[in-house]
Amino acid sequence: MNHTELVDPHLEAQKLLAMPVPKAEALFQSYAMEQQLEIISSTRDPRVREELYYLVPDCTELIQESPTEDVLQVLDTMLGTGYASILLPCLTSEQFEEMMDLAVWRNGKIDDKALNLWLFELSECDRDELSRLLTQIDIRVLAILLRNRIELNTDFKALFIEAGLVDPSYAGIEYADEQSKAIIEAIWEADEDLFIHLLYEIFALDKEEDVDIEIEAAVERVKDERDERVQERDQAAGINITEEEVLQKVDLNNLELDEDTEK
Repeated sequence: MNHTELVDPHLEAQKLLAMPVPKAEALFQSYAMEQQLEIISSTRDPRVREELYYLVPDCTELIQESPTEDVLQVLDTMLGTGYASILLPCLTSEQFEEMMDLAVWRNGKIDDKALNLWLFELSECDRDELSRLLTQIDIRVLAILLRNRIELNTDFKALFIEAGLVDPSYAGIEYADEQSKAIIEAIWEADEDLFIHLLYEIFALDKEEDVDIEIEAAVERVKDERDERVQERDQAAGINITEEEVLQKVDLNNLELDEDTEK
């Protein structure tokens, strides 16, 4: 391993990317991980940073050791294409939870568009990885996204669900769009218990008489819990970047759903 100090990590990144891939891989892999991370972090273009991650046979450890905001910027450029699903399994559960707390909220509210894009990428993941990552998304957040996009045509919703008669292909289920169906199918394949729990949340089957008030209160609790997690992380890390700065760097307002995902 090369443990000499890098004079200019950014210039080193440019040199690596100008080399033939085999030579770049050999040189990059000769560096200690701390140096590899320094080179990656010095590269502000997330698409270029992605190329550097791929210079090692398995970039899982590099991604897990990278600052969350750096990896989030890379994934942001891939959302809606299906390619982000390649890197999502590299994340630790804690990294993914932190990304969800940052990426699917906008001005104190859940950003349906951003959440939709992330769920599309998740639906492309291996089912074991999907099951692991889904546990880091609050079930109430998933229900908020899907509540007006799925209908179950029966007067005995709880009875049918509890009896195991409802799955994504059940004749009485209607989907507002193909993406909602794909998300539901992926959740079912990954974790049937989570699927049942999600249906209860979507159709508010465990709520009392004033359902609208209870749902509104649940949404507020989700926001408060998310805000508390963000604050705790900031305090633990000594907060060297604010949430607002992360969201400015990862321009979530410019996310566009790829045409293929809308079909």
